[in-house]
Amino acid sequence: MLASGVAALAATFTTVLNRGDHAIFSDTAGALLSVDNTFNSPFNAWLINRGLVTLPLRMRQHNASAQAIAEHLQSLPQVRFVAYPGLESHPHHAFAASQLARPDAGFGGVLAFGLNTDHGGHNRFVSKLNVITSAVSLGHAESLIVFLGEDDERQYLYPPEFHQGFFRLAVGLEDTDDLIRDIDHALS
Repeated sequence: MLASGVAALAATFTTVLNRGDHAIFSDTAGALLSVDNTFNSPFNAWLINRGLVTLPLRMRQHNASAQAIAEHLQSLPQVRFVAYPGLESHPHHAFAASQLARPDAGFGGVLAFGLNTDHGGHNRFVSKLNVITSAVSLGHAESLIVFLGEDDERQYLYPPEFHQGFFRLAVGLEDTDDLIRDIDHALS
C-alpha cells in the first residue's frame, strides 16, 4: 500500500512538472514529508494527490476574488484602510510583485481591512454577513473572516492603521460577485 501512495505522488509530481507548474511543486513538496522526513501514509498521499489536481484552479479563483474584493473595499467610504499587496496603493506592492515568479497569477487570497466604526460596528458588520463565515481560523474553500479588536494583545505588532480593530478575510471559492454583494449588504 505504501508503494502505491508513493507511486501516486511521483506520478503527480511528474504531471505537475511537465505542465510547468514548478511553483506548485516546490510549495507542495514540503507538505508531503512528515516531521521526521518520511512520506505520509498512502491515504494521506492519495488525498494530497487528489487535491493537487485542482490546486491551480483554486488558487486562481482565490487570487482573482481577493484582488476584486480589495479593489472594491478600497472604493468604499465606510472602509478605513485595505491591506493587500495586489493593490497598487499598497506601500509594498512593487516589492511583492518583484518577488513573485508570475505577478499576473495574483497576490494571495488573504487581505486585511478596517472600517470607519467602533467595536460594536465591527460586530454588526460580521453579524450581517451571509456568505462569508466568521471564524477564528483561516484556510478553507469557503470565505472566512476574523475580527481582531482594538484591545487585542497583538495590536502592537501591526501598523497604526490597524490599531482601531481590523478584519482578516481569507477569500474562498465562492462567486466573487456574491462575496462583494455580501460585504455591501453587511455594510448597509
